[in-house]
Amino acid sequence: MSLLATSDKVHQSQPLEDAFHTFNQVSQHLTESYQQLEQQVVVLSDALAQSNSEKIQHLSDKEALATQLEGLIEAIPGAVIVLDVQQKVVKLNACARSWVDGDVLGLPWDNVQTNYLIPDEQLADQFSLKTGQIVALSTTSLGGQSGSVVLLTDITQQRELHQQLEHKKKLAEMGEFSAGLAHQIRTPLASALLYASQLNTGVLSHEAQQIFAAKLLDRLRLLNTQVTDMLNYSHHGEFVKQPVKLTTFIKGLSDLYQDKPVAFEGRDAEESIQLYISKNALLGAIGNLLDNALDATKSGESVTCSISLNGYANLRITVADQGHGLSKKQQQRIFEPFYTNKANGTGLGLAVVSNVVNAHAGDIKWVSKVGVGTTMDVQLPVVMSSSMKQLQGSM
Repeated sequence: MSLLATSDKVHQSQPLEDAFHTFNQVSQHLTESYQQLEQQVVVLSDALAQSNSEKIQHLSDKEALATQLEGLIEAIPGAVIVLDVQQKVVKLNACARSWVDGDVLGLPWDNVQTNYLIPDEQLADQFSLKTGQIVALSTTSLGGQSGSVVLLTDITQQRELHQQLEHKKKLAEMGEFSAGLAHQIRTPLASALLYASQLNTGVLSHEAQQIFAAKLLDRLRLLNTQVTDMLNYSHHGEFVKQPVKLTTFIKGLSDLYQDKPVAFEGRDAEESIQLYISKNALLGAIGNLLDNALDATKSGESVTCSISLNGYANLRITVADQGHGLSKKQQQRIFEPFYTNKANGTGLGLAVVSNVVNAHAGDIKWVSKVGVGTTMDVQLPVVMSSSMKQLQGSM
């Protein structure tokens, strides 16, 4: 019985030993896995710490950059105004706060612009502040749904320098013009004085007196033309306009050249047609075209001046000659002030024509060929609508 019991005990302890051995193996395996997991946790913790450190540094750099940009924006010598997508003010820099003397945050930009910026009558992007400063306005979109930025730049000094430069240019221009005009006036004036002195002697025959009187009249007419050109050029295109009958204008022009070889076409105009023009300025301008044509025409040949209506409201005046014509190089400069190819010209005739035509919102075209002649075609939208309606009603 004892041997059998001992054998049974051996057989019973074997599974326990196997289980204990298996438990030890599993425990050892878990211990090793735990140690590996701890190592991985350490590695991941180091990596996370490194990543957090880099992110903190990156955020710190961005914050420093933002602070630097904020300082730069504050220091900009111009007004920076940030608008949201609803075009309301959300931020201003130091210059903007000093120019806009009030709390404008949250206000629509249109209201701010109306209250603090006085628009320039000629330039749409320039304004005046209440302090008298001149500013230029520019707007830049931030893209997407971010809004926009308005930049106001002080250009007061640039405007003053530009005005000074323009003033000096005008003075230089007037000096050049005055010197040229004095030179041009001296010759016809001396001739006029000579002819006038001879008329006072009483020794000239009646025929000679008529010749001298005609020459005196020519010199005085030349002087009048030069002075008229100077006055018209000094207007810079600003003339007083009023209603004038077309027949009155044609008669006034033809009377000025009644003793000249000028053939007028269009004298039978309707009495009801009225023009809205500066009569004296337009007579002087067309007179310049006629004088140029006469100067270019050979003796014995005539100049044609055609006056007609073109379309609903356009007055068309054409001056044509068969003179020496203009080269292409000359045609490029004919409207340039003080440019002339005549010995006794001031160079203002066609410049005045251009000013007068532009003042009447008109257009001038020309065709010229050397040895053939020149045709100047002026079209002016100056026919008053009421007179055109009367004319159409009578047709």
